[in-house]
Amino acid sequence: MISKEEFCQIIKRLKDTDDIVDKVNNMFNSSIDNKINDFMNAASLMICHEDIVVQLLEKMFNDTHNISWWLYECNYGEDFKIGDLTDSDKEIDLTTPEKLYDYLIENMERTN
Repeated sequence: MISKEEFCQIIKRLKDTDDIVDKVNNMFNSSIDNKINDFMNAASLMICHEDIVVQLLEKMFNDTHNISWWLYECNYGEDFKIGDLTDSDKEIDLTTPEKLYDYLIENMERTN
């Protein structure tokens, strides 16, 4: 198992990479010279293997959708609002990577 600190570092690196991709995409989209180059996509410049990392985290935490949902649908937790996720009518707070980690650990302990 990885520690909360390691988990949060991984999430931060994924977010940093995503931010770089967005910046490069914006740069290409705003450049007149590159508008004709549809094949220029910042995602192709990524060195990391984000999908593999997310899959490994999901397997590690025996999670089927919460991690990827939190990363992509909730924009790395930035768009998460209390009430977006409930468990037995209890509102779950996933506003930080640390809280996501705690929630994942709690779910693992309940299912084991």
